[in-house]
Amino acid sequence: MGRPLKVKKSTTKDIGFNAWGTLTNPVYPATFNAAQYAGVVGGQGNGGGVATAAYPVVKCRVRITGQAEADGWIVRQKGARKYLVASVTSINAVDLVAGQSYYITSVGTTNWASCGGVSNATVGDVFTATGAGAGNGTANLVGTCVLANQAQSALTAGNMNISYSLDADSSEVLISKLTNKYAYDFTGGEVGGAAAGGFAQNLVQQNVRYAANFFTDEGTEIKSGTTGQANTATQQNLLNLVIVENYTS
Repeated sequence: MGRPLKVKKSTTKDIGFNAWGTLTNPVYPATFNAAQYAGVVGGQGNGGGVATAAYPVVKCRVRITGQAEADGWIVRQKGARKYLVASVTSINAVDLVAGQSYYITSVGTTNWASCGGVSNATVGDVFTATGAGAGNGTANLVGTCVLANQAQSALTAGNMNISYSLDADSSEVLISKLTNKYAYDFTGGEVGGAAAGGFAQNLVQQNVRYAANFFTDEGTEIKSGTTGQANTATQQNLLNLVIVENYTS
């Protein structure tokens, strides 16, 4: 499945992969910041205090089982297409529901051990609630979802989507698989979604690979291990850059 998605933990470490300077003959955007990274970065977004303009966070739509569809972000990768995701909407500790999993976004005055967490709970802890809490702490709903070829407002339970744009004027395209370097489309199609069976392997092999980043969709990048010549019907040597949908705050 390639190198797994990098989850950003702070502004000083685990900040991502693939600085622009590591690319082979990259085409830089008009406004260039040498500190920016081109690699795919996951983690808390939408005002959660991790995403910045220099280090954006992947944005996704999620349909956690038993919950309504919502904007979300990736907590961690669990498989080639499977992620532990969180809804962006914070929930007060007093509104926690027994049996539901949560990601703590603010410890506050809440005694998290009293509602299913650990005694020394910190931001980022994931736990299953045993009931409502007290105090002013907050948490976000979490669950496991699988990338599916389902557009916004059409996600079924247990599925999610992430999109990219190939040029400024194009519509968003759904991603079938995401690594720290690459995004794949659904050219080959899929079967099963979140159900048993997942992708049909012969279809996956037809999906087109792109170089994933958050800052530019200009130019191409040479695919490692290829000649670097023009693409052919049987070999994709040059990868188009695509911008993965993201949060910057």
